[in-house]
Amino acid sequence: MAKISYVERENAPENVQAVYDQLQGMFGVVPNVIKAMANAPELMMGFMPFLGAALGPSKVDNATKELAILTTSRLNGCTYCATHHAAAGKRAGLTDEKIAAAPDETSDAFDDREKAVVRYSKELAQNVAASQESLDELAKYFDESQIAELNMVNGVFHVLTRFADTFKVELEK
Repeated sequence: MAKISYVERENAPENVQAVYDQLQGMFGVVPNVIKAMANAPELMMGFMPFLGAALGPSKVDNATKELAILTTSRLNGCTYCATHHAAAGKRAGLTDEKIAAAPDETSDAFDDREKAVVRYSKELAQNVAASQESLDELAKYFDESQIAELNMVNGVFHVLTRFADTFKVELEK
């Protein structure tokens, strides 16, 4: 049982209802983590564009973003996010072997580029900041814009995983 209530559509402010309707149309469900965040509607409404930008089309491909998100989710102990992003990673083209290997940056399942992403994401989760060595390794595969983006994608999911795990948000049925 979640440690926070879910704000259902009929109890949500009008602007939150509009977000729910959009999510329902896109995914067929309103994620429970969003319903939980709706307890603080002003902050949820501010967070949604950031989340959308992190998950949307960009200079970093979806499989790479999902690998970073999955690494962050697992290291932060968020079963809710890890479950959702294992499925999203598969849709983005990650193999079952790569999904299972995250967050082990030494796994043979990953090529050198993916190992750099996992290592970077792991350092952000464990140390808050990544080492110069990790930044240098990423720079072999990504430009500064992409590295900044990977940092922000990780950051969005540090917020989301901490929220979902603190309140033990349940998977949708």
